[in-house]
Amino acid sequence: MALRSDHPNWPSFHPLQKSAAPQSLPHERLAELRSDMRETKARLRQVLEALADKHGITAKDVSYAIDGYADDMLSDLVFGIERDLEHETERDAPLSSKSA
Repeated sequence: MALRSDHPNWPSFHPLQKSAAPQSLPHERLAELRSDMRETKARLRQVLEALADKHGITAKDVSYAIDGYADDMLSDLVFGIERDLEHETERDAPLSSKSA
């Protein structure tokens, strides 16, 4: 099921795939989180570009909004879970990789 807008020229999206189960290894869940963040940023860019096209806003302004605000917003959103997964990944890493 795609997420649709009432505006015909605006992008529509499929829900993000659920692949890493809660019992997956921390590094797998962290990799999936980061992949989903990249996908979310790309989707935000598409929506902002649609808005910009409709109202004559420059591509430079869209890039500024993504780079200046969307990155921070996404980082703030996932900070806690990302930090927890990083700590779990470090804790579960073999000793040989920690000393490398």
